[in-house]
Amino acid sequence: MARFLIVTIALLAALTARAQIVGESWRDHLSYNNCKAVAVADGEVYCASSSSLFSYSKSDGRVRHLTTIEGLSDMGVGSIAYSDEVRRLVIGYSNGNIDLMDDDGRVYNMSGLKDKSMSMSKNINHIGFDGSKAYLSCDFGLTTIDIKRREFVDTYILRAGGRQIKINCSAVFGGYLYAFSDDGLMRGRLDNPFLTDMKNWEFVSIDGRIVEAASGCVFGGKLYVGERVNDTISRLTAFNGQEWTVIADSIPTVRSITSRGGRLAVCTAGWAANYDANLTEQGRCWTPNASMAVADGDVIWISHVIHGLGRYLYGDYSNVCPQGPPRNYFYNVCYNAGNLLVAPGGVSRPSSNMWRTADVYSYDGTNWTNIDRNKHPEILGCADIVSFATCGDPNRYVAVSWRYGIWEYDNGESRHIITQEINPIHNDMVSSCAFDSRGNLWVAHCFSQNPILVRTAGGDWHSYRYGNNMADQRTGKLICTRNDDLWLVQPYGGKILVWNANGTPESSADDNYECFTPSDERGQELNSRISDIAQDRNGAIWIASDEGVYVYDHPEYILQGKSYYGRRPQMIEEGYYQSLLITEVVTSIAIDGGNRKWFGTESGGIFVISPDGTEQYAVYNKDNSPLFSNNVLSLAIDDDRGIIYIVTDRGLQSAVISSTKPDAGMSSVYAAPNPVPADYFNDVAIHGLADETVVRITDLRGNLVHETMSNGGGALWNLCNRDGRRVETGIYLIQCTTTDGVTRNVGKIHVVK
Repeated sequence: MARFLIVTIALLAALTARAQIVGESWRDHLSYNNCKAVAVADGEVYCASSSSLFSYSKSDGRVRHLTTIEGLSDMGVGSIAYSDEVRRLVIGYSNGNIDLMDDDGRVYNMSGLKDKSMSMSKNINHIGFDGSKAYLSCDFGLTTIDIKRREFVDTYILRAGGRQIKINCSAVFGGYLYAFSDDGLMRGRLDNPFLTDMKNWEFVSIDGRIVEAASGCVFGGKLYVGERVNDTISRLTAFNGQEWTVIADSIPTVRSITSRGGRLAVCTAGWAANYDANLTEQGRCWTPNASMAVADGDVIWISHVIHGLGRYLYGDYSNVCPQGPPRNYFYNVCYNAGNLLVAPGGVSRPSSNMWRTADVYSYDGTNWTNIDRNKHPEILGCADIVSFATCGDPNRYVAVSWRYGIWEYDNGESRHIITQEINPIHNDMVSSCAFDSRGNLWVAHCFSQNPILVRTAGGDWHSYRYGNNMADQRTGKLICTRNDDLWLVQPYGGKILVWNANGTPESSADDNYECFTPSDERGQELNSRISDIAQDRNGAIWIASDEGVYVYDHPEYILQGKSYYGRRPQMIEEGYYQSLLITEVVTSIAIDGGNRKWFGTESGGIFVISPDGTEQYAVYNKDNSPLFSNNVLSLAIDDDRGIIYIVTDRGLQSAVISSTKPDAGMSSVYAAPNPVPADYFNDVAIHGLADETVVRITDLRGNLVHETMSNGGGALWNLCNRDGRRVETGIYLIQCTTTDGVTRNVGKIHVVK
């Protein structure tokens, strides 16, 4: 028996070390409503939003997200264009980065412009073609690349009055390269080998006028120019190489002029229209929120700043937009009994508003809903939802609005609680809220003489001072522990207030409280910003700061008057012991079903640490994963489905993780997806396991296919056998061995190859 236990323990340790933590199922949760550009290929339509891309299949209507998860190299798209000659999509980013994507999805990156040291913006505003050459109109001038050879050709830095000129778009016509700008229309001869010299460029007058050239293209042997007359009026003119002709005067502001397949599309601030080779209008769509239009035969494809991609044909208009939140504003996330709550507001250091409308985004795993001013006009005038207090009811929660009090949401109804009206000594600058086990709502106020406010389960309000602790200070996050101790952070003072109301929130006379500065066993005090605080599954309190991490393994000692120091977990790095994440600015903490700690950082991405904090299991950053950015703002874990949600400064995304809530009895083990379709290439998640269960996947003949260990109640299988090849079509058994040595078959997975 002893030998069996030793072997089992060794096996568990080995499997734990190699068990997969994050699977291949990364997913973006970006808004694709605000679109700025559209490009049309034979079978696909590509649409660029403020964050990334999506494509729409003309044949079957399939919508695909195109982000760094799918292989793009960057985010923040400036412009896109499709070359019918080379059959490549050119993606220009706001930082000058360039991707070339083939029809089969292969992506080639050209980062030369991005990597070049320049003081001016490198945003790519427009992409035009001349054969295999692409002319990229940038904030500093023009850059030319050969998209077939994937080479940079030339860069033209254009100036007027000693300053660099922002180029809106370009076109090749009559042996000249034309550059459209607010300073005027310029051109240079393509056969001039010294075109990089500004002296070889000239301004072009239109009927004696130097115009603001906003957009243009070549169509039907003529150069078309969208001239900006004033802030609301434009003029459309055409040049045949000899003279200029006014095509349309006093039209709404022209936003794009494009040509494709013998059709001209003009997009204005009021409409988008499709013209044939004779300039006969073939369709007009009235839409004031279009940013760009491309004609595709009789169809007009429109990028829309509110509704994604528009399609217009013979009077019929429809929108295509992937499911997602309404806007790309993300600050904080919270998991609440089946729903993800997203706070889109924000606070800049130390206490300034972002001034984002007080919306709340909610995601149930399939659909997004938005609580906004259209559905709840009472939030008009309020701003910046920054955090939530939950009570285990998916239909009820409290949202904190920075400087505007709190909002209570209950079964679709909202109620604004203006805390300043409850007690005149308070302002409305609430930092955090928390429910205790009795249903009392505790509220933390900033810069208030009485920084603690409570609404009892019966609906009565009371406020407390607790001496001068936290009075008139910037408060931070508030949590309630399992024994109803409340921990409140003073983020910039480095202090923590702990108190317990002793079951009588209406009176502070019998409350027990303590205010302290975290310090380690050597007495060294924390001397930096505290950004997050969380209680793990063993009851320990974890504190994230600009100087790494502190742990209070026995937090109950604080109110028992015992002398107790925090622990700074030690890890061996390069042969030396070092305090956990001491060199990182730790911004957020999440704790999974296996009690592993997930730390988000300001510049290092995400660190996954062992339950006791002494071993680093994994690091996820931009270089080794699809993480959007290394600047992580917030983390939340769905322990039911085994998903971590990640807010970075570039957007919201999620990943399937191996851990869920453990089930010691393994009464309902299941795999998802099941059956596994042939076009599924991510991980299968197995849920409902006991913690630290050895999981073996076998075929029906008992041959071992895959082996791993559960973390919490979950495990992942990448659908590969032990040789790394995808398994064949068939039924596979899930066999589990618990820590007490009991083995049983608990499920089946049907795989289609």
